[in-house]
Amino acid sequence: MKIQIDREEFEEVLKKAREATEKKSALPILTNFLISAENGSITVKATDLENYLVLNVKAEVEEEGSVCVNSRSLSDIVKNLTSAILYLETDGEKLVLSGGRSRFRLPTVPTEDFPEFPEAVEGGETVSGNIILEGIDRVEYAIAKEETRIALQGMFVRGAQGRIHFVGSDGHRLALFEPEGSFSGELLLPRKSLKVLKKLLTGIEEVKVAKSEDGSFAYLSSEEWKLVIRLLEGEFPDYMAVIPTEFTAEVLVGVEDVKRALKRLSGLAEGKVFPVKITLGDNLAVFEFMDPEFGEGREEVDVDYVGEPFEIGFNGKYILEALDSFESDKVWMRFTTPDTAALIEADDYERDPYRCIIMPMRV
Repeated sequence: MKIQIDREEFEEVLKKAREATEKKSALPILTNFLISAENGSITVKATDLENYLVLNVKAEVEEEGSVCVNSRSLSDIVKNLTSAILYLETDGEKLVLSGGRSRFRLPTVPTEDFPEFPEAVEGGETVSGNIILEGIDRVEYAIAKEETRIALQGMFVRGAQGRIHFVGSDGHRLALFEPEGSFSGELLLPRKSLKVLKKLLTGIEEVKVAKSEDGSFAYLSSEEWKLVIRLLEGEFPDYMAVIPTEFTAEVLVGVEDVKRALKRLSGLAEGKVFPVKITLGDNLAVFEFMDPEFGEGREEVDVDYVGEPFEIGFNGKYILEALDSFESDKVWMRFTTPDTAALIEADDYERDPYRCIIMPMRV
């Protein structure tokens, strides 16, 4: 193999591909890229056996061939070189990389040891890359981070009544983003696959989405890349059934007002749990934090509320993360009882089709 390639273009491809490799693995081959050169371009393959990524980039190919090389070493070197053009060629069991006054000889491993990729499915439905990217950004924070039910360790995607549902939940909260769009399938995408996708998506491409016949893989592709994702097993919970529909207290709040109040209170808290008591009165919401070790704080926020006094407790971190995902200036916080889930949604749901359900906690 012998090629010339634009350094910046090559760096961008390697940065995307590296997200799909295994950083520490019992199988060292998974820390490598498989790079193949032919027909005026090179193909970079990367996999962790859950994500199978193929990227293409133009190159001047003098000799065709392929090589398997460590992803970290190659990426870091290319990133820090300053020359505009890079030269790569194989020399026995070494990959020689040069540019400007720099020259490196990298060890390689046999290309036949690199894992076989699942056969891609042609066609599929077209979904806007921007919608997928926004769906990930809106719900990723709510996906379970600890070991729990397998189905809660990923983002659920499905079409429903002229909208595409993007859902994440860890059992204590649930985030749902449902923009207008068409999609007939159902996918349960692992958390790591979302990170790979975020590196790939620019927001302006159209993405083809298909599913294997046995339902175990999803196939996503654009003009520049192809990604095969091993889907999570298990059935995602019936999330629509847990969204409350009847309320005893509904309050319209300014997003930034509440976020600033909670951030000030969070200065007293330590750890993952940040207990906050919310008390509603006429046009006023009081947020309180009390801890005998760390102190106590009280914040008053003007709100649109007329009704009976209402009191409820939450993990303030959950409210902050939910509010960070809204594009609206104002949201409705809707409550049923102090012991049941609360619903937060935009004041104009058609403009900002996002909502979050949060379980209360005793404070």
